[in-house]
Amino acid sequence: MISRFQRGFTILELMIGLAVLVILITVALPSMRSTIQNNRMTAQANSFLTAFQLARTEAVKRRAPVSICASSDGASCTGDWEDGWIVFVDGNAAGNSNASVGEVLQVWQGLDGDISNTGDDPDFVRYVGSGIVDRDAGTTFPVTFELEIPGCTTDSNREIEVSPTGRAGAKRVDCS
Repeated sequence: MISRFQRGFTILELMIGLAVLVILITVALPSMRSTIQNNRMTAQANSFLTAFQLARTEAVKRRAPVSICASSDGASCTGDWEDGWIVFVDGNAAGNSNASVGEVLQVWQGLDGDISNTGDDPDFVRYVGSGIVDRDAGTTFPVTFELEIPGCTTDSNREIEVSPTGRAGAKRVDCS
């Protein structure tokens, strides 16, 4: 038996629905890109902050120098900050201008999503047992890392600053 009523959509209804969907995607896509950029930068800035906070905390806990440096292999102070970084117990005493990698406490992978550091590029930052940075090690303070992402919109870039007292903080900065 054939029903008098047809079920489904007509071609006109499908075309109108598709047009509405395209308009919604066109409006939502730019704001989604900005959200993704912002989340990437927040994650990378938090990784830097975590590393500096860990180094400072471990220096106080151990009452010994603990340093952070750029590391491409996760075991030595080689490479750029974009390659990754490590926190380690520093075998050299305060005031020494070189870092001596002892026990590696934690390893961070490099910056994701084509993010780059256009700020300072210190060899290492050493914390002494009191939790302040070793200003006699040859690094000038404050140290400022400027994380930039290609195609940045509004204020998605981040600036991480390590003060002479050892405190690390991050803030949003406008795109270049």
